[in-house]
Amino acid sequence: KIKINTVLMKQINEKELYNLVDYAIKYYLDISFIEEMPLGDTDYDRQSTSVSNDNILLKLKEKYLLSKADVTTSGPAEYFYIKNTQTKVGLISPHSHNFCELCNRVRLTCEGRLLLCLGQEHSVDLRKTLRSYPGDMEKLKQAIKDSMLIKPKGHDFNLTEKPIIFRHMNVTGG
Repeated sequence: KIKINTVLMKQINEKELYNLVDYAIKYYLDISFIEEMPLGDTDYDRQSTSVSNDNILLKLKEKYLLSKADVTTSGPAEYFYIKNTQTKVGLISPHSHNFCELCNRVRLTCEGRLLLCLGQEHSVDLRKTLRSYPGDMEKLKQAIKDSMLIKPKGHDFNLTEKPIIFRHMNVTGG
């Protein structure tokens, strides 16, 4: 099933909440709202544009009948069914409900780096492993397993400070 990931921002697109959810309902899609993560330098103050998923959930409950979903994806989202639809709403809340202790996510960049946390620079160069041992899947699997030993325990996201991660999400991949 197709899922739309959305970052709502005050004074930019926050007013589109209901339109986005209605669109998802109309086309039988799921939708997740992600609190903006401080990745990359911007020309705006993230604290002034940040929208908490707690507020989004309150607004959703004003218009839709929601029930907690029994869905688990091994990911950080908390899901809700919208009654009388085929749409689920997910909330990914790295600020308001830090989920680091449950996180099992890693990301592979287009340069072959395995990022171990969105909020840290820890990574493993899998491209180097692939080039050093072409076709050796065991070496690749071992490199991935070994990388889990240095996976950080949590991010350092802070909306009141300049970001410490200078890469943007379009470089990070996902």
